[in-house]
Amino acid sequence: LHRSGGGGGWRLEAKKMTKTVVIVMAMEAEAKPFVEHLQLKKDETIFLKGFKAECYAGSLDTTKVYLILNGKCHKYNVDIVGTVGGAVTTFAAIQALHPDVIINAGTCGGFKAMGGEVGSIYLCTRFLNHDRRIAIPGFDAFGVGELKTVDLNQGLLDHVGAKNGVVSTGNSLDMVKEDEHYIKLHKATCKDMEGAAVAYICDQLGVPMFALKSVTDIVDGEHPTPEEFLKNLGTAAKCLQEALPKVLSYISQNSFEA
Repeated sequence: LHRSGGGGGWRLEAKKMTKTVVIVMAMEAEAKPFVEHLQLKKDETIFLKGFKAECYAGSLDTTKVYLILNGKCHKYNVDIVGTVGGAVTTFAAIQALHPDVIINAGTCGGFKAMGGEVGSIYLCTRFLNHDRRIAIPGFDAFGVGELKTVDLNQGLLDHVGAKNGVVSTGNSLDMVKEDEHYIKLHKATCKDMEGAAVAYICDQLGVPMFALKSVTDIVDGEHPTPEEFLKNLGTAAKCLQEALPKVLSYISQNSFEA
C-alpha cells in the first residue's frame, strides 16, 4: 500500500483483489440487518477474553468480510458508542485481522443546509472532531484533527448511489454552538460519534479507510435529535443494509494502492 500523490490519502485503483475487509460499527441495531443479510457468523476467538467487541465473519465472493461491533458496555449494558470504543475496537481489529481496508459504517446526523435527508447515504473520506477544543498553539490543530483518508473514485459513488461526504465527530448527541461553528467551518455533511477516531487509528497504522453513513436525523431541522434518531434508526439501518453489499461488491474487485 502506498500514499496517493499530493492528497496525503490513499487511492482506489482496479489492480488486484481486496482480500480482507473489516467493517467497524457501534450499534447492534445498525449491524443486525447486514449480519442477517450476509449470514455472518459470530466468531468468539478473535479478541481477548473480557474485551467487549464482537466479531461476525463471512465472505462475499472471494473477499473475507468481518463486521466488528464495539459491543455492550460491561457496566451500563448499552452499545459502546463514542470515540473511545471506536478507536479501541479498530485497533484490536487491525491487530487481529490485518485488513486491506476498513469501513466505518453507521448512522449519523445530517444537515438540511448541506442537502441531507433522512435515509441519505454518504461515502466519506474527510474527518474532523468538533468537540476537541484545545486553545494552545499546535494542540488546536491536533484537537480538530482534520484528515483525508482515501480518494474514492466516482465509480464507487455511482455504484452505491451515495453522496461524497465529510464526517464531523463528537461524543455528544446534541450540538452546542461551539460544535456548530466547527461543523459549518469544515462544511461537514455527517455528524457522528466514532468516525474521526476510527480514521485516526487507521491513518496511524497505515490502513486505508472510509466511512459509509446513513442519516437518521436532521441536526438543523425542527425535530429534537433524540426523538428523530430513535424514530428513524430502523429506516437508516435498512438503508445501510442495502448500501453495504454494493460497497463490498465494488471493492472486492478493486484495491487501495497508489
